[in-house]
Formats: sequence, C-alpha cells, structure tokens
Amino acid sequence: MISRNVYPQTRPGKWSIGLLLAVFLLLIIATTSPQSAPPFNVSTLFTNTWPAFVSMTALAAAMGAFFVGLYTIFRHHERATSVIFAVLLGGLVVLFVLLQLFI
Repeated sequence: MISRNVYPQTRPGKWSIGLLLAVFLLLIIATTSPQSAPPFNVSTLFTNTWPAFVSMTALAAAMGAFFVGLYTIFRHHERATSVIFAVLLGGLVVLFVLLQLFI
C-alpha cells in the first residue's frame, strides 16, 4: 500500500528524486537549445553534439533514478510516493532502452 508520505526520508530516496528532477531539467535544456535536432537522428548526432550529449545525460539520469529508487525501496524500505513515481518513470526509460536494443 502506498503511504501518505510524499517526500522521501532517506538519503538515497532524495537522490532518486534529484535525479528525476535533473532528467526533466536536462530534457528542457536539450529541446530549447538553438542547435536542437530530432532525437536519435544518426545523421545529425555528430553535427549537433551539445543536444545529443544533454539528451544522453538525461537518459543516464533517468536510469540512475530507477536503480537508486529500487535500491531505496528494497534496502531502506522507503515508501514515499515520489520515490515510487521516480521508479515508475525510470522503469519506463529502462524498458524503452531495452526495447530499442533488442527489438
């Protein structure tokens, strides 16, 4: 059952939320940069390195939020709603990456 706590109480839980916020911030920076191109376009990946670097950093931050959130839930028994939300969104990103790699 989901608790009524919204804010995490443990340090890894706070890291998970911080990484999730970093994902949103990095994606806003990547899409509003003047050199932005369509995502995952191989022909413009090396000509527009700044948006590609920021997008890949956002991807790594989302995966980090997922794994840190899982660690926090199972190891520290964190039940904050925000940590569960971070795990769900990070899990969707991990699922997307795995489907892109293997299908």
